[in-house]
Amino acid sequence: MRTPILCGVIKRRFALNYRADPEVVKRLLPAPFHPKLYHGYAIVGVCLVRLESLRPRGLPPWLGVSSENAVHRIASEWIDSKALPRESIFVARRDTDLWLSTIMRGKLFISGYHRARFAVEESIGHVEFACRSLDKGMEISFSGDDALQLPASSCFKSLQEDFFCSADCGDLLIGNSGLGGIALEAKEWKVRPFRIRRLSCSFFDDRDRFPTGSIEFDHALVMRDIAHAWHLEPVTARLPSHTWLRPIEPSSSVAAHRGIFDGQPTRNAETK
Repeated sequence: MRTPILCGVIKRRFALNYRADPEVVKRLLPAPFHPKLYHGYAIVGVCLVRLESLRPRGLPPWLGVSSENAVHRIASEWIDSKALPRESIFVARRDTDLWLSTIMRGKLFISGYHRARFAVEESIGHVEFACRSLDKGMEISFSGDDALQLPASSCFKSLQEDFFCSADCGDLLIGNSGLGGIALEAKEWKVRPFRIRRLSCSFFDDRDRFPTGSIEFDHALVMRDIAHAWHLEPVTARLPSHTWLRPIEPSSSVAAHRGIFDGQPTRNAETK
């Protein structure tokens, strides 16, 4: 049975991105993936997301669930079954504090989730963040503030570069069962730079995985209060173009949900 479409609101999303040696990153990717390069670097990172009112399309917001999530990702490219080049985000590891995701792994959700605990303190423009998985395989800690521009040391010059315009789609290796895809769409990604003051991430700090000199922190981004929708699909399938998978940006807590969950496309929803 196909996994039902899920919708909700991205309340808060941090993307902590690193630039890395492509040959080192290549060893972390299964076939048919290879690193997507930018100025000769492979781009890897971790996405730290708070989701709210997450539920299958058609259910009211009060039946939705909220969760904190950590997703370790690698920007990748591959050739699909029709010999067409594709871009995607390969997901190396997922962690969540939502018990339903781990209990229903392989049934309602795509599998590969680990349970974790999160501690987040937020004030205006400032965040203190920490999380650790129960299996002790993942630990992240950082603090920082909203910023106006990317750091001068970043290999990216601005957020308008094509690299940031790729479809936000993840492809996850699922044991012996092969690959499964997660298509995530929102009409707008209103993102801004985030200045990191302190950062540790066990996945990318692991010198067995990334030898000394093979990886360096590049930049961080933050986005808040974005309506979104996603569903599972085979990696050989095309990304969805249905209008109800492109929700409008919420202008209020009610507007964030009304158009996505009534089962009909909204008037100002767009397709590409």
